[in-house]
Amino acid sequence: ANMISMFAHDMRSSLTGIHGLALRLLNKSAGMEEERKIEYLRIINKEAAKLESLVDDFLEFSRLETGRLKLNFDSISLEKELLELFEAYRAKTAQTAIRMELQIEEALPIIEADANRLRRVFTNLLDNALKFSKGQGVITISAKEVNHGVVVKIMDEGIGIDPAELPFIFDLFHRGCGSEKREGYGIGLATVKAIVEGHGGRVYVASTLGKGSTFTIVLPRKIKRKEGE
Repeated sequence: ANMISMFAHDMRSSLTGIHGLALRLLNKSAGMEEERKIEYLRIINKEAAKLESLVDDFLEFSRLETGRLKLNFDSISLEKELLELFEAYRAKTAQTAIRMELQIEEALPIIEADANRLRRVFTNLLDNALKFSKGQGVITISAKEVNHGVVVKIMDEGIGIDPAELPFIFDLFHRGCGSEKREGYGIGLATVKAIVEGHGGRVYVASTLGKGSTFTIVLPRKIKRKEGE
């Protein structure tokens, strides 16, 4: 029940914003400057995208939790996936004071993974890094081969996470201190953990308040299959 009420609260805040601005556009559109109209539409678009992402996360997590989501494993180039993400986020931060860096030591091995779900893991972590980067600093994606797999790190120089919150950061809807005043991690990190563990991997976080956070994902090269698969 608590999970549902928090999900509804998140949805409501975006819907209230969309509804309010849409009403203003309907009622006062005639005497409104074009620039103001465009700004309202921009905010509506941003809130709608947030809502869509939240619903996607919720559906994804509920499927993972109930075991209904089948991960589609294939041989993928993690290097290609990370390069594409890096380019996308570099374009996204081009007009900001945030700098993106990609560090890949030597060639990464081909791994067995669900490319779409892994992309979701990395975009969730990169979106959080952007959200908590205070509008500046460096966000680094690094990857290297280790025994039997690959380690990917996403590091930011943002506001960091309180040590008391670290044990709960991957819990569903964990918000942390002052969460009513700012966006929290919400459902995203619970989804990240579920997808990574579905790959037979592990995810860790290390953080220093005021200095930033590092999320570490360890992925095996091959999936351990059960008898008969």
